[in-house]
Amino acid sequence: MGKLIIITGLDGSGTSSVAEQLSHKDPGSHLMRTPSVPFDTCREFIDSQVRCESQAAHYLFYLSSVIFASTQIEALLKTGNVYCVRYLIDTVVSHRVAGLNVDLNYEGDFYSIRRPDLTLFLSINEQDRQNRITSRGKGLLDKILDDNSTRQKFHEEFNRLSDQFVVVDNSLDILSTIQNSINHMPWIKK
Repeated sequence: MGKLIIITGLDGSGTSSVAEQLSHKDPGSHLMRTPSVPFDTCREFIDSQVRCESQAAHYLFYLSSVIFASTQIEALLKTGNVYCVRYLIDTVVSHRVAGLNVDLNYEGDFYSIRRPDLTLFLSINEQDRQNRITSRGKGLLDKILDDNSTRQKFHEEFNRLSDQFVVVDNSLDILSTIQNSINHMPWIKK
């Protein structure tokens, strides 16, 4: 059975780049992100329309995308490790910031979500993060995170769950970040 590694952090912290590099260094592994197909096709509508009307509906959309991804991950783990950008922790943190009283619950009344074997939280200084998201173009969440108070709430919610992840500094070059990440993965040959 493979390992499930979640890569998380604020938008612009380099989660996609680090996940791609880690998967590349781990032959036979798989790369995912949530929300994945088919949820990603309607994500923009959900974020722009549903979020304003009902945070609860917005949360349930993202929760269902993670539940669905978990079933896909279970199948992929039979053939290798899975590196996944964003997962349940991101859904919980962002919706707690929005005011919902939700928590990191992998076992619900009618669902079970695969627990990660390792979660990497990528930290980065704010100026570097801003430079990255400005160069790629700001999305909805990027603009929300421009507000200092909101960004602080995201940090507080992630800190509340700090026992669920290890922090990897992504302010340096990508090679250092990858090596620091691999140091937490004894299954990858160094």
